[in-house]
Amino acid sequence: MATAVTLSVVLPNYNHAALIERALAALLAQEHPPDEIIIVDDGSTDDSLRVIESWIARAPTIRCLVNPRNLGIIPSLQRGLDAARGRYLYFAAADDWVLPGFFALAIDRLDAHPQCGLFCADAELVDGETGQHHGFRPIARPRYAEGRVTPEQATRLLAVIDNWVLTGSAVFRREAVAAAGGFDARLGSLADSFLSRKIALASGFYYAPASAAIWCIFAGSASRTTALRDAEMVLQQVPALIAADPGFPPWYAGLFRRRWRFAVARLALAGSPVDQGLVTRLGAEHAFDRLLLAMIWRVAPTALGRVAILALLWLRWHPTALSRVIRTALARRASR
Repeated sequence: MATAVTLSVVLPNYNHAALIERALAALLAQEHPPDEIIIVDDGSTDDSLRVIESWIARAPTIRCLVNPRNLGIIPSLQRGLDAARGRYLYFAAADDWVLPGFFALAIDRLDAHPQCGLFCADAELVDGETGQHHGFRPIARPRYAEGRVTPEQATRLLAVIDNWVLTGSAVFRREAVAAAGGFDARLGSLADSFLSRKIALASGFYYAPASAAIWCIFAGSASRTTALRDAEMVLQQVPALIAADPGFPPWYAGLFRRRWRFAVARLALAGSPVDQGLVTRLGAEHAFDRLLLAMIWRVAPTALGRVAILALLWLRWHPTALSRVIRTALARRASR
């Protein structure tokens, strides 16, 4: 008789031969290790397949699916999802890693709360090159103590904050993923985050204010480059997809539009050099906004000017309830 599969990990990989070993070692070192790890190699041209094969020889829970060419992260995630057999699912990243105790805690809480579609916790941000600590995500916690969030509470949360579920620090219930339709390729790199939103709105979730994973930030990462390159296309297409999806409240499409404008402008501000044109196109709504931005660029084209522009963008778009950001920061400081 076949052994039941509790936890499946889907791990897309593209040219991360130098990093995937760290991710695999952390997955296998969990107190509750995955019953299967499905690596989807997305047409890597480096030494990835040799590294993966060496790990398969040591760990029979690992198997590898190889895309015939580079298809992108979302098709790779969907291929892994289609092959996964677990009752619970974790969608990993080859350049990040999980922290001890994550899976044991997630499975225990999901077993105890069968109505919850997912478990989520915090992620620690580190510089992928230097290892320097850069803070935590989500920037605003959905709760300040461990516990369940109902679908009704999740809907109210979405009105004031966003991005409280990070794929890298979340474990999903397979049934909830299937009910939400899996990864919508039309959403591009946003497909995983929108999947988690739909599940939270439909089934609720369980949150623990603890660090579950390390999220590595690379200045030239594909996700950052794609977000900046496709920013205006996303603004044109994604709100319409949200508006047509009955899994989202009718007011969310407009709110997403505002939050996306702020998020991309903030990301562009962090670049070197700053893409002033993109900041202006995404951050400014009126001629007066454009005038203010131009004045700040001219008077304070330094770090101080970036801070001033970020403050201006926050006032214009109100992306997140500031009170929740402050309370989250204070809670994290108090728990150190």
